[in-house]
Amino acid sequence: MIVLVLESALGVLLAACLFYCWRLDRKLSALRAGQGGIRDAARELNASVAAAEAAVKSLRQTAHEAGRDLQGRIDTAGAIAEKLGVALGRVRSVADVARGGGR
Repeated sequence: MIVLVLESALGVLLAACLFYCWRLDRKLSALRAGQGGIRDAARELNASVAAAEAAVKSLRQTAHEAGRDLQGRIDTAGAIAEKLGVALGRVRSVADVARGGGR
């Protein structure tokens, strides 16, 4: 009689163990399936980071080129301003001479 009760209890425990193993297997399968999604997301993120790095590199190069162009224009404008200043000085000298005979 005790053997029958112990075997019955063992059978119930075995059934419970099988049930929890089945649940664990389902959860592990879902986790494995989810890892595929995580891998895809990581690949997509990696591609986005690479594209962003390329865009930043291109932006830096464009900014550098624009800076050189701007500096060239500033230098040209400075030279023109200097020439205009010299020309303005000559015009004033001529005007002074014309007005008063060079007082």
